[in-house]
Amino acid sequence: MVWVIGLIVLILLIVSAWFRKVAVSVIIVTGVVGSLIYVLNEREEERALSRIPLAELDFENVALKPSYSGYKLSGRIKNNSQEFTLKQVNLLIIMQDCTGTPDSQDCVTIGESHENMDLNIPPGQARDFEKSLYFPGGNLKLLGKLEWNYSVSGIKGE
Repeated sequence: MVWVIGLIVLILLIVSAWFRKVAVSVIIVTGVVGSLIYVLNEREEERALSRIPLAELDFENVALKPSYSGYKLSGRIKNNSQEFTLKQVNLLIIMQDCTGTPDSQDCVTIGESHENMDLNIPPGQARDFEKSLYFPGGNLKLLGKLEWNYSVSGIKGE
């Protein structure tokens, strides 16, 4: 059915000068409106990424534990923003194999994971989170003690 409509449009483009003018006008208007919508969405996305500063988030009881097929990251996030709902947090989790004494540790990074957590935490509220992680490389063979840390690489608020 679609091919019939396409064939009719093609014939009208060839035969009718009026139809060509209308078609070109529709294409131009559609392009302008589409570009405007794209620019507005990009600006909104940029604003969403800067609405909640890291200082307005509290991470509590964050833990990384082995699970069935990798690791499980869990904890609680409190949104101290008075105005915006926390929608997403991006984390960088780094696992290290550390040897030596606590005073002079030699650590080698053995795993890295970039995780996006979709959330819905209203202003002034907290939510528990749980995220399954997989570090490529299969079973980790440790020479020393497993150490890990995380850092926030992005925050999205609406």
